[in-house]
Amino acid sequence: MPKARKTATAPRLRVMVELAVKRDTPRERAFETARALASAGLDVDLEYGPVRLRPPQPERERLESAGLQLVLVRGTIDPARKPELDKHPAAYRVWIDTPLRPFARSLRPARARPSAPRSRGYRRRQAARQPTEKPGASPRPARGQAKAAVGAGLAGPVNCGTTGAVGTIATALTALGVTRIWKRGHRGRGVQIGVVDGGITAFGRPVNPPEVAVIDRVVDGWPTATWGTTALGWGPNNAQHGNMVAHDILAVAPQAQLWDIRIWQDMPGSTPAEKFAVYVSNAIAAYEFSIARFTAGGVPQILTNSWGLYDSANDPDFASDPRSPFALMVQEALDAGMLVLFAAGNCGTGCPHPTGSPCGATDRGPGHSILGPNGHPDVMTVGGADTNGQWYGFTSQGPAVLPPNAAKPDFCSITQFAGFFPVHGTKPFDGGTSTACATAAGVVALLKGYRPSLTQAQAKTALMSTARNIRAPGFDADSGAGIIRAYTAFGVV
Repeated sequence: MPKARKTATAPRLRVMVELAVKRDTPRERAFETARALASAGLDVDLEYGPVRLRPPQPERERLESAGLQLVLVRGTIDPARKPELDKHPAAYRVWIDTPLRPFARSLRPARARPSAPRSRGYRRRQAARQPTEKPGASPRPARGQAKAAVGAGLAGPVNCGTTGAVGTIATALTALGVTRIWKRGHRGRGVQIGVVDGGITAFGRPVNPPEVAVIDRVVDGWPTATWGTTALGWGPNNAQHGNMVAHDILAVAPQAQLWDIRIWQDMPGSTPAEKFAVYVSNAIAAYEFSIARFTAGGVPQILTNSWGLYDSANDPDFASDPRSPFALMVQEALDAGMLVLFAAGNCGTGCPHPTGSPCGATDRGPGHSILGPNGHPDVMTVGGADTNGQWYGFTSQGPAVLPPNAAKPDFCSITQFAGFFPVHGTKPFDGGTSTACATAAGVVALLKGYRPSLTQAQAKTALMSTARNIRAPGFDADSGAGIIRAYTAFGVV
């Protein structure tokens, strides 16, 4: 008798489910409602949430008039049964719990160097020269910048990120005009920045061996019990991405303090493919935590996000639906008064994409590559440029995919310099729009430290109105308003 052929078990689909429950329903009662979804095949994650969601105003008013509120739970389901879950009367809405990726890029491997603990003063560096901008001055090209980039109707030069580091942190600070702000006595004191990323190894925390602490001035975080203990999020190729972001923020704003908002967790029972994945549901819970802490205590004032979605096919709703749960959380953070930055992404067409690019085939270039809340009209969406004023050609190009399809990116900041990774990791430079977003977040911290009442709209306007053109004259879909000029913006906030 022939042996029965084994059939492969389809991997379960990770989903998030909105539930409409009575206002102020306790956690346990919300899970009782979620358990009813087992009849549609949902295996509920009882360690997650429920996370409260604030829908748009008209929908919120309808729910409130009925004495209801929305909460989010997550779980897994057989993909074949998702249509059944979608139609279940207890499921208000069902969303895919999408894996996300960092917006870092390094196209040339470097020789690994061992990590070692660093002293608390290791970040302080002197700039090689002082910029000549004055506060509030009108934008002008930096020395050595191609004249074609300003006023000639031609695009400026492009950096495709294949030639190694372009300068150091010192030259990045010079390109941004940061040290002039320092001389005025403003280095970010009093400002706390939430680094929403794959994790930070922080001094003073029980770091998981064999990792070592490399970042100081980290004062709080999420998950509340384990923040500051690991930087492995996003796997071996992107380990220490959160440390890189934290390092580059502090290089710009050395007296700011950080929160490790780690949206990665090593889930028990996860498959090798899932082990280092960061999911949308984690980002939603982390934002809920951050908003609650800001509302109660006024910190962290800034959330910086150097990650997103490369391929809309993985989750069309995240890419293009302003009603998606994470888009709602971003809007709530902005409405609460937090300052929010996102990296634009690395799916632009200014440079040829290498074989194996993670960017979706239809998600490259102008109007297709800034996906999801990274293109929210009110966030600061950051593209990249190097210290020579060259546009980073992989920067995702606007307008945003997310309605209302805002003109994006808003501006560029400095990337592709020898910063954290040449010392602590296996990459030759800190790169991609991840790094650009980090240096921009440091600049925003300097402005917020100088002007504590600074709002999102004021910060964005100050940086855009004083930026230096590097592509077409005025605002363009490649670089937005151009490279931010911190000292010039300092004069107009």
